[in-house]
Amino acid sequence: MEKALKSILSITIVLNFGINTYSQSIEQNKNELVILAGTIQPFLLQGGNFEVDFYTSKMVFNYSHGFSLDMNSEKGTTVGEVKEQSLAIHLPYSTGFGIGYRLNKYFDVRIETKMHKFNIYYDSTDRKKSLNQITDYRTITVGLGGYFRWKPFEKNENWTKGIFTSTSLRFWPKVSSSLKNGEVNYYNRITLKNETHKTANIGIANSLIIFNFSIGYSVQF
Repeated sequence: MEKALKSILSITIVLNFGINTYSQSIEQNKNELVILAGTIQPFLLQGGNFEVDFYTSKMVFNYSHGFSLDMNSEKGTTVGEVKEQSLAIHLPYSTGFGIGYRLNKYFDVRIETKMHKFNIYYDSTDRKKSLNQITDYRTITVGLGGYFRWKPFEKNENWTKGIFTSTSLRFWPKVSSSLKNGEVNYYNRITLKNETHKTANIGIANSLIIFNFSIGYSVQF
């Protein structure tokens, strides 16, 4: 009995310490407005991305907008059927909102809904010419994201304390597509045969997974 009581007491102390530590980390969180720019989009996809986050002590509200994103053979960013059919993808926009919960000072998880516009055309051609276009469509994704935030100069007493980084890993499955039956059949002038293009995913290598590293600035109030 004495041994059991000691075990219960030990567990109670550990849980109490954990709860208090967690509560203190939440209490220390302040309202914060953050403006970020993604680094993957300009270096890998020849486009851009900006993001606005509003943090409260426990919640985070997010808007992000990617624009002029390209996947083609020149950058080696096409895979699967798109690459096999000598196609390229241009996304004029990838945009939407998220809402999340702050687990602690550094981590938050979010539910996100986004809309993506795809233009599909023959690789290494002028996508603006109609004869080079295969199809265009929109998709909507609803998924989850995990975010690690860090302010490397937080303890400084000058403007550098607002420098902010955000590393994210997201899972964004499609829930709808404007492309009938999720695919289009066409005659490919490069392969010289009938081909089928299926609705693309927004993630890495046509997957549902997205990784990004963003840099920006935050203001507390």
